[in-house]
Amino acid sequence: MTINDPKVLFAIPYAGGNSLVYRNLKPLLGDEIDLVALEPPGRGKRLKDPLLTDIESIALDMYEQIKHYANERSFALLGHSMGALLAYLITRLSESDTPGRVEHIFCSAHGAPSVPKVAHLDILHYKAATEDFWAYIESLGALPPELKEHQELMNFFEPIVRADIQALECYRYQNPSEPLDIPITVFYGTLDVETPIHALIPWQNETKYSIEFNPQKGGHFAFFDEINHVGTIIRKTLLK
Repeated sequence: MTINDPKVLFAIPYAGGNSLVYRNLKPLLGDEIDLVALEPPGRGKRLKDPLLTDIESIALDMYEQIKHYANERSFALLGHSMGALLAYLITRLSESDTPGRVEHIFCSAHGAPSVPKVAHLDILHYKAATEDFWAYIESLGALPPELKEHQELMNFFEPIVRADIQALECYRYQNPSEPLDIPITVFYGTLDVETPIHALIPWQNETKYSIEFNPQKGGHFAFFDEINHVGTIIRKTLLK
C-alpha cells in the first residue's frame, strides 16, 4: 500500500437488502475512496447461499469477505439499519483479530448495540404470520411501494427479510471490556420511528471519541434520500 492508494470503505446493506443498495453512493466518493459493497448470503450475487438467522454468523461471514479483499490494508465500515449493527460487530471481530485496521465506522438508522431491538421477548415479529409481518415492516417505513404492488416479489423477499429480522431480534448485546478506539459517525432520520434519539445516544458508550451525529430530514431511509449530503460527509471524514 502506498500513500496514494484509495481509502477502502466496506458498505453493508440493511435487512433484506443487497450490495446494489449503495450503487448511487459510489460515484459521489470519487477515486480517492474505494467503496466495496458487501453481499450477505442468500441474496444478490449469493442467492444460492443459505440464509443465516444469527447476527454473529452474518458478521463473521462478512468479515471473511473483508479479509479476502482488503488483505493487509486498513479500512472503514458503513452500514445502514441492520448493516450498522453488523459494522459494529465486524469491527469487534477485526479488533480481536488484527487491532487497528478499522479507521472509522459510519452507522445509519440503527440504535446503539446495547439498546434491545424488542422490549419484550414475547413480541418477536419474525414469527408473525405473513400479513402481520409485512404490516410491521411497513410500519417502520421500510416497505417500498413497488414491492408492495407485486405479490410475487413479496413472496420472494419474505424469507430473506424474515431471516434478517430474526437475526436482529435474537441478538443479545455483550458488554465489551472497553470502548473502541475508533471514531464513529451516526446518521439518522429526524422522522425515523424505528430509531428514536434516545436509542442513538448510547452509541457514545462504544467509542473513546466524541460521536458525530448527523440528522437528515426524513424517515428510516433518509440516508438514501439525502445521499448527496451523506456522500459529502463521508468523503470529507475519510479524506481529512
